[in-house]
Amino acid sequence: MAQATGFALKLSDSADLALSDRIEKQTKTLPVLKKGQVRVKMHYAPVNPSDLVHLMGKYGVDAKDGAFVGFEGSGVVVEANAGLYGKYLMGKRVAVSAQPGMDGLWSDYAITAANLCLPLRDDISMQQGSTLIVNPCTSVCMVERARQLGSKGIVLNAAASQVGKGAIRYAKMLGLSSIAILRSDAQKQALYDLGASVVLNSNDDDFHRQLKEACEQHQAKVLLDAVADSATPQTMRAMPKGTTAIVYGRLTDTHDPIGGQFVVSDIIFKDQKIEGFWLANYFYRSSPWHIYQLSKKVQKLFAEGVFNTDIYGEFGFDEFKSAVDHYSVNKSDGKVLLKLI
Repeated sequence: MAQATGFALKLSDSADLALSDRIEKQTKTLPVLKKGQVRVKMHYAPVNPSDLVHLMGKYGVDAKDGAFVGFEGSGVVVEANAGLYGKYLMGKRVAVSAQPGMDGLWSDYAITAANLCLPLRDDISMQQGSTLIVNPCTSVCMVERARQLGSKGIVLNAAASQVGKGAIRYAKMLGLSSIAILRSDAQKQALYDLGASVVLNSNDDDFHRQLKEACEQHQAKVLLDAVADSATPQTMRAMPKGTTAIVYGRLTDTHDPIGGQFVVSDIIFKDQKIEGFWLANYFYRSSPWHIYQLSKKVQKLFAEGVFNTDIYGEFGFDEFKSAVDHYSVNKSDGKVLLKLI
């Protein structure tokens, strides 16, 4: 029986426990492949904000004590029980997404569904490939949703995040303006260099006036919201009638299980709307052919330099736990990668 060594969840109700103390290195026996599954020799697996929320037991999938964690990565398919597509994948370099209900990908070997493996182009590195699914696909899907809603521009908070940077690049490519919101001026010029139309500091005294003027100038009626809580209604108050907020994350520090707020009068009288975006749901609703086309599009954007994930560093098993803590408070430094080769 094949074995795997990786980081498993130590589930805790304590809000004060460090994230690095919520995982422990374990070795376990992998189950026999079910029909439709493959086994992957993992090379790299990044830490995403969704992983951190999952470690807290507050993500949209069940947190199982003792299960390997990690939602995406890259590797090589070494075993398959998935028909013709499985045979096609054998030996191929792939970007991998974790199969819901199964162990995650922070391990040297992982099992997942064959249709959650996307073959990588030769010109995309395993490091970049490990970050290809969660953030770039989210950026592309949300910007395309904004265009579908008829907006000429987007407003996005947490704009220095990997999703934010990708959305700015892709919006510019599609001819949409982007109004980027930061909490400091440190990365202001960097976002302008990426193609942002306007970059605002939410701590400025006249932030809401600046945002309102920018939305009017750029006809921005879609908010890409990674922060949630009070940030959602506060931002939408400065946006025009008919605005839609697409909430895809929750970076607020509060552990309140509710966590979302909105202004009732704006929902009623300004015809503002709130919708959620979770990539897993998008994948579930889409045909395999649509996912394949999305993968091709995202990889082409990587190859052309439209997308490029900033990587803070690669860390083996011994250094990874401390790197997780670093990422939890320094996300804009770039991705932390678990190196598994």
